[in-house]
Amino acid sequence: MDLPELRARRLIAQRLAPGQQCGTAVDAAHWMLATQGQLYNSGLAGLAARAAEAPNPASLSIVRTWSQRGTHHFLAAEDAQWMMRLCAPRPEVAAAKRRPSLGLTEQDVATARGAFHEALSDGPVSRTEAYALFAAAGVSPEEYRGQHLLRSFGSDGTVVQGARRGNEDVFMLVSALTVQSLELEGDAALAELGTRYFHSRGPATVQDLAWWSGLTVRDAKKAAVLARDVIEMDGYLMGAFQEDWSNFEEALALTLSLPAFDEYLLGYKDRSDVCPAELVPIVGPTRNGICRPFVVTEGIVTGLPAS
Repeated sequence: MDLPELRARRLIAQRLAPGQQCGTAVDAAHWMLATQGQLYNSGLAGLAARAAEAPNPASLSIVRTWSQRGTHHFLAAEDAQWMMRLCAPRPEVAAAKRRPSLGLTEQDVATARGAFHEALSDGPVSRTEAYALFAAAGVSPEEYRGQHLLRSFGSDGTVVQGARRGNEDVFMLVSALTVQSLELEGDAALAELGTRYFHSRGPATVQDLAWWSGLTVRDAKKAAVLARDVIEMDGYLMGAFQEDWSNFEEALALTLSLPAFDEYLLGYKDRSDVCPAELVPIVGPTRNGICRPFVVTEGIVTGLPAS
């Protein structure tokens, strides 16, 4: 498999090639499993690029949360809880170690969580309202404490974000969603993760999955073994349905303008197959985490969109 074929296979698998779009944005969210979205509008644009219709966050069929790597992602509502429970514990352990430097005790965290969940039981809570709740409970949200607490509470499997109010995040309980959460844990969750990652991102490697999910390489290897209908080709894993693919010219003839942090770039640990090294400081991700919208021609990142 040469590089043009690899790029074409990824474009098709990611539903970016002609004729490959999902019917709805919810279908796209489900297919992609998790779509990076620390920039709210960019994440929605990433789903729109893969669907025949624009996403509607107000429907609550798609939610946003810190499911992996302590980073915002959009997910189909049914997938948010099990993905958080599977992928968020490692970042949370690291976050807990930072709390003393923020002036937070574990009692502070418990107090803030209790106040937050009590308010959420009555309905959605905005970020500003959450900070006020923390302060009223005796836990100052200043000096990044509020952000830290919300990231922790928003990745533990009980809380997600729905549609924004203006430009402000709004939090709600998973139990308040109208969509039933999938009940997956342990090996079943790893199998689902591996299946949907390699189906939607393949050709990809176990190292790509480990980075993307935030899991250990050992767990990523297990997810790959447990994944359903996945094949290996030239050291890459992908959905078994790719075995019959042979016409890649149409995918490679496409020029795309993709949003910042799009999964075509950020869905992999090793991005060198699609992004030249000299463009990384321009397109990202840079050392300080900045990403910009980018253009893809023949499967290769070629620069920024024309202004």
